[in-house]
Amino acid sequence: MNIQEIHLFFQNRQVDLGMDFGLDRMEQLLKLAGNPHQGLNYIHIAGTNGKGSTLHYIKEMFLAEGLTVGTFTSPYLHSMNEQISLNGKMINDQDFSSVFMELFPYIKEMDNEKRKPTVFEIFTAMALVFFSRRNPDIVIIEAGLGGRLDSTNVIIPILSVITNISLEHTAVLGDTISAIAGEKAGIIKEKIPIITGARDAEAIAVIKERAKRLNSPIMILDEDIIITDNTIRDRLQSFSMKVGNSNYFGLQISMLGRHQISNAALAVAAVDWLNSTGLFSISEASIHLGLKKTIYNGRFEMVSEQPLIVLDGAHNPAGVEVLAETLQNYFPERKYYIIFAALADKDYLKMSDTLGRIAAKIWFTEINHERALKAEVLFEKSKLKNKELQQNWKRAMDQALDLMEKDSVLVITGSLYFLAEVRRLLTTT
Repeated sequence: MNIQEIHLFFQNRQVDLGMDFGLDRMEQLLKLAGNPHQGLNYIHIAGTNGKGSTLHYIKEMFLAEGLTVGTFTSPYLHSMNEQISLNGKMINDQDFSSVFMELFPYIKEMDNEKRKPTVFEIFTAMALVFFSRRNPDIVIIEAGLGGRLDSTNVIIPILSVITNISLEHTAVLGDTISAIAGEKAGIIKEKIPIITGARDAEAIAVIKERAKRLNSPIMILDEDIIITDNTIRDRLQSFSMKVGNSNYFGLQISMLGRHQISNAALAVAAVDWLNSTGLFSISEASIHLGLKKTIYNGRFEMVSEQPLIVLDGAHNPAGVEVLAETLQNYFPERKYYIIFAALADKDYLKMSDTLGRIAAKIWFTEINHERALKAEVLFEKSKLKNKELQQNWKRAMDQALDLMEKDSVLVITGSLYFLAEVRRLLTTT
């Protein structure tokens, strides 16, 4: 198969199979492939929000030290290849095809046995095969959904990280914080340390209980990881922190929002713990440099200054609340024109209400995706007075830009898939 045929294979398979959780198929696929995942140093990251940002902070600190880093993330914005990266560069088409074709006979064998691996399971297996070939110093794996039954949970990490926990994917993970925390805490392995940024008392209790049962050392943000001296200057956030016996002063990050300081602090705590074990020796200079260099597309990303356009991948109520807070902190005197599109299985009313309360005007639109929410459905359900219906998001952008003045911000949000379409337009014109 060439790369186009492989991409078509995945597109068709996603429509046919959708999502189906459990580790049996994943374990069988890896066993058929010779268990390529064994023998590497992994960091496993789960959580509702902040997984990707925390992963990128850790990656950049390792890269600043001159080490090799593999990463597996989801979802992708533009290309399937984005999910698998080495040293910050996504896998090329040749390697993507090669690892797929290595697995393809085993995929067909399982298909014939009516145990079809899902698209995400195949992507995960491809990443593990690729990393086994390249043998990086560290591999950072982001869980796709939940943790306990996520296909990434076949790895045995040297460290686990749970960023934060809020209500999302309730049909799959449960409709309480405790239930969702239990699923996320499923990545904790016996005697493997766990670092968490959870702040909800119920979530912390669940994580602590599992860590205690498995004799896993635990560090908790605001208890064992203390952030101090948070300041903002020239769109750089500075903070200091204490973790264990270490103090870090004057750390700087380019990514905006107070939540990013929490994500960065978790990343520093992860590196600090790895240093304390003697597994690695990341210098304080590399920690400073890595944090400052970290950027992550689609996370309060300012793609234009005149007019000011912000793209943000907030796709659940907690993420949207953080977005609203960040807008009000950084641009308190400006008008916000917001274009919103979401997936139908999200809590779109709660998200749109939060945004509508701060917006001068909010456009409901839609994207070309099998799970997309119809803009008309949201428009009819929403009680906002400042709402507009425009099913074509490009026209919504034109309408918003026509209204914008010097003191306004255009915010595009609601779904990472929406951002992918918008970024594709903005980066090719």
